[in-house]
Amino acid sequence: MKAIRLALAIFSLVFIISCDKENKENITTEIPEIISLTSDKTEIKYGASEPAKLKCTALGDNLKYVWEVDFGDLFVINTDGSEVQFTASPCCMGKKTIRCKVSNSGGKVTESIEITIVE
Repeated sequence: MKAIRLALAIFSLVFIISCDKENKENITTEIPEIISLTSDKTEIKYGASEPAKLKCTALGDNLKYVWEVDFGDLFVINTDGSEVQFTASPCCMGKKTIRCKVSNSGGKVTESIEITIVE
């Protein structure tokens, strides 16, 4: 009876270790790489009539996109968050730097682009 219990305990331990190893192998450890950050316009008029469309192309698994701008509005336009529209109000005239941060469990990278807001 002790031999059977010992065999079951060893089998259970081996099974648990192998499952844990499989889970660790599925964790992403590579830092994402931004291939390009583009905009269809380098200059836009304030208001939402003709927004700029920006796209971040990146390599990596399980990517998360976070967009930032000091003044203006960013609206995500696709399901993974890699594309946004940028609009601005009259208070936001001048050059604006838009940043895209791409991250996963391996790390994060940031790229930026400038758009000029005009009357």
